[in-house]
Amino acid sequence: MENNEVNLEGDSLDYEILADAVRMTSNVDGMICEIGTRLGGSLKYIIDSIIENKSDHRNVISIDPYGNIEYDAGDNRMGIRLDYHNYMRYVGASNIFKYVANKPINLVLMTLEDTEFMKRFSDGVPFYNNFKKIETKYSLVFFDGPHSVNPVMEETKFFAERASDGAVFVYDDLPAYNHKVIEDYLFSHGFNLIAYGGYKNKASYRFNKALNENK
Repeated sequence: MENNEVNLEGDSLDYEILADAVRMTSNVDGMICEIGTRLGGSLKYIIDSIIENKSDHRNVISIDPYGNIEYDAGDNRMGIRLDYHNYMRYVGASNIFKYVANKPINLVLMTLEDTEFMKRFSDGVPFYNNFKKIETKYSLVFFDGPHSVNPVMEETKFFAERASDGAVFVYDDLPAYNHKVIEDYLFSHGFNLIAYGGYKNKASYRFNKALNENK
């Protein structure tokens, strides 16, 4: 099967916000991180935009526990179980690796919850691609894991402390939780709004280190 025949299924809207965000980070140092991978639909936009940027050998991580564990799908839909089972992980990982196999990207899939990732990789993430490199900064983070305000805030604080100057944060499923709380935090920590999607489902923000230092 050729790479372009692999179907990486998505379940969201406003993907152009994510694609544009990746394009904006072509000259920003650091890894790209996606929280919440499912079958790889959003990851496809990330991969394609990296290729378009000619950002060869960019390190990319995706974080998703699968396992049909309880999941916060929104402020009013907490602790439910959806279809994010281990069979989905097998199918998704197989297709994702087929899609990325011949592309100049170093992709690592991590079967972890966001909380477990933050505990274990607070001092950086090791990558192996001709040599070992420990990345400590992020050029882009896509927040598409838990969709209740408290875990999204914890993620935001973690990655904001590790964002490169010019890094972009993209948030998904905005109607599911009180995103204004997150946005207020971003505005008070050196981030500016880039755009909302036409369906108001995604939003992107860019980090300005100088703006943050002047606050």
